[in-house]
Amino acid sequence: MIKLLSTVSGLVVVSVGGLYIYINHYLDKNYPIRPEITSKATRKLLRGAALREHIAPDPQIAYMFMLSALEQIYSDGDLDESSEAVQEIIVRMAHAAAQIGEQKPAKQMLETAWDKVVDSDGRIHGLGDSESWRMQHVCRVADALGPLLMDCGEYKTAIRTYGTALQAARTMQNNDSDDLLLKQANYVTSLGEAFAMDKDYESARTLLSSVLVDIKKREQPKNVVDKWTCLDAVVMLDLAQVERQQGNVEKSQQWAETGLQETKKWKRVGACDNCQAHLLSHLAHLSESQNNVKEALGYYSLAIKHFQDTGTGNMEQMDTASRQLKQRLLESTK
Repeated sequence: MIKLLSTVSGLVVVSVGGLYIYINHYLDKNYPIRPEITSKATRKLLRGAALREHIAPDPQIAYMFMLSALEQIYSDGDLDESSEAVQEIIVRMAHAAAQIGEQKPAKQMLETAWDKVVDSDGRIHGLGDSESWRMQHVCRVADALGPLLMDCGEYKTAIRTYGTALQAARTMQNNDSDDLLLKQANYVTSLGEAFAMDKDYESARTLLSSVLVDIKKREQPKNVVDKWTCLDAVVMLDLAQVERQQGNVEKSQQWAETGLQETKKWKRVGACDNCQAHLLSHLAHLSESQNNVKEALGYYSLAIKHFQDTGTGNMEQMDTASRQLKQRLLESTK
């Protein structure tokens, strides 16, 4: 019995040790710590932050790890705030802060980081030892800052931010690689969404339509899920919303129904499930706005079933809207 327990304990130790080595290897490969950060204590803190950002997500703990790492860096005096390594940590901290609901300080941190690499005329300049790093950093900051600007209604600033990031992505080396083409497509999509929120619907429509053209040009491997999967459906939802805002109900419905069919091609893919929930909600509200009660109830029912099957969408909102519509229908028949 003792021998058996000893053997099992040994296997557990080996298993845990192997997992630890695998995790460290994964972090080193995918989220390397910059070589100019030499302190073992600081590197350990940053590895802990990466673990809490990417493997066992907890943005609050990740933020605390990075804050401690910055304090250690400043205490050691090896790097100042303008160094590339410190600026990258600041952007990561801001992203973590936004995730835990601290949008205002996150936005302030990112705006300060943005001003270090982009001047008031939108020109990329200054900070960093190489143009390549500056272009990458502009994209890093824009990825975190853009959504915060959209959330607080600063659409024109969001347009300038995404526009500069698109310029940076197109300037990078190997800008025709699949990853960079995807990044560019996402920036054009974000620009289209920002123009739509700023009520420049013609610019929004032009940009979003151009993304669809680019997606169709790309040869999507059959039955292979990647980061491009369902981007076309997301763009179709955006176009449906643009058309609805302009009162083009028929075009809005056409875009939404086409997008819905695209999402149904992929089963149990999170991005597609989420997009399908939004498309069903859009179609339900669109039908209700046209007093097409039967069709609206059908879409609400589909949205509720979709939530029950996948856990995506707003179950409570859809259920409430459906019950209220049924009540109005009942009262109108009395």
